[in-house]
Amino acid sequence: MKPRIWPIVLWAGLGIAVLLALGIWQLFRLDEKQEQLAEIVERSKASPLSLSEVLARRDKGSDIEFDAVKVRGVFDHASERHKLASFEGSPGWQIITPFRSDEGIVALVDRGVVPADLKDVDKRNETVDPVELNAVVRAHSHERGFFDPDNDAEGNLWYWWDVPAMLSSVAIAPDLKVAPFILQELPGSDPNKFPRAAGPEVQLRNNHLQYAITWFAFAATLLVIAGLFIRKQRKTTDA
Repeated sequence: MKPRIWPIVLWAGLGIAVLLALGIWQLFRLDEKQEQLAEIVERSKASPLSLSEVLARRDKGSDIEFDAVKVRGVFDHASERHKLASFEGSPGWQIITPFRSDEGIVALVDRGVVPADLKDVDKRNETVDPVELNAVVRAHSHERGFFDPDNDAEGNLWYWWDVPAMLSSVAIAPDLKVAPFILQELPGSDPNKFPRAAGPEVQLRNNHLQYAITWFAFAATLLVIAGLFIRKQRKTTDA
């Protein structure tokens, strides 16, 4: 092999191997994510528990993430929290509202998103009557991204999930028990209702197939470029 060609072959082969390995790893992650999504759907459709039952399971060390919950109580709309979100590609707000259950337990409920112009609770048709809530449990631990700014609890501007801080920012009577997690409300029968709730599987990204295809495409591109370069070098040398 020509002396000027073998370094290209070496580095191109190494690069292609790395890119293929990344693509294969993404396929493994795809299988894991699909299994996780299937488990989420199965757990969210199981017979719902009460808040007391969920707390008892948590105290025993059981995994309560995505446990289905059905609870009756009232929302404290005046104390809702606002987390920055997107709504149909435009700026929006995620509405997190304290909920006092008939069991005497307070939990924060992720009720879904609203467009920016419906951030103010007075612009929405909210009920103060007791409601029956269907939800799943979400821990939302380790949710802060590297570039996320600090939450502004006093200004009620939240950029990432900090459940303890959110609970601390809400006035809760001392005689009430507090659930240290979020209840994510499930979609109801009215798709046009605001806030607009989404199933838990929607919030879990599953882009691993696209990532795998991207890595394999990079590997193919590198193979073609290296092949063309080697072919050109050989023609130049032979000439």
